[in-house]
Amino acid sequence: MDITFSEAAEYLKSHDNYVLFTHASADGDTLGSAFALALMLAQLGKKATVFNPEPIPERLNFLSTESGLSVTNILPDGEHTLVSVDIASVPMLRGMQTDVLESLVFDLSIDHHKINTIPCKQRLIFDSYPATGEIIAQLGDTMGISLSNGIAYQLYAAISSDSGCFRYSSTRPETHIIAAKLLKTGIDFAKINRLLFENKSKSQIALEQFAYNSLEFYYGGKVCVVSLDKMPDGVAADSDVDCINQIPRQIAGVEVSMVIRRKDDEIKVSLRSNDYYDVAALASSFGGGGHVHAAGCRFRTSIEDAKAKLLDELANEFNKY
Repeated sequence: MDITFSEAAEYLKSHDNYVLFTHASADGDTLGSAFALALMLAQLGKKATVFNPEPIPERLNFLSTESGLSVTNILPDGEHTLVSVDIASVPMLRGMQTDVLESLVFDLSIDHHKINTIPCKQRLIFDSYPATGEIIAQLGDTMGISLSNGIAYQLYAAISSDSGCFRYSSTRPETHIIAAKLLKTGIDFAKINRLLFENKSKSQIALEQFAYNSLEFYYGGKVCVVSLDKMPDGVAADSDVDCINQIPRQIAGVEVSMVIRRKDDEIKVSLRSNDYYDVAALASSFGGGGHVHAAGCRFRTSIEDAKAKLLDELANEFNKY
């Protein structure tokens, strides 16, 4: 059931103990949104635990440090109200015990993904928003939350993270208005953006070099693929790999980019587009999902087979080039 901001605010005020779920391969939006919501609930005298099934990427630890909150991968005992934050589907919670995951139904889902299939009783979803953080910001206003520096820090990080530092086409006029309000609290926005976008590990630099040397072009250069069948030494963190998703789409003339790699017993594909192609629709045809310009899917096959299936699906649009 879809609900309004007012209904979500009243619901959150009427319960006391929360578990806020964030998605695997965590990014700044899911973490910043959850930390901000946890701080808001604390302001109302509520208790909130932030959960993630995987370790948090090292490059995003600053969000936990700044919030004074930690992330656990152990579900607390007792009765809790379960809220999913920026989670579009069950696979985004991979790493949880299968029996727990199969029976999991959230009390409330807060999200901005175009396609949301997460099992839940209530949904506060706005797919036109560039980040879940923007939804949380508006929800905080509706709940009458006092905008502290700590809450503003997390909200700004969330919104900046998923809007590409306000560069992506999903960024709305209202996004800038909200950001301006957050800046008035005195947060160090320059440092936040540096930590989000310009703070790279040595292993990430090595992976970027590997990616540049692995570029493949199809359909007259409209589609670019990076196949990470062999990872360079020292690259282990998912966050290192996730950070190269933007490389192929930054090349002049490219409309659709793919980064394909093996993760455990699956093939993980990250899809990006620049202007007109809906990669969420492409991903959904293979059981995945996401946004118009950023999506993903998984295969249980080889990297070459996954690439061939995706390229074949793209043929209708791009084989004219």
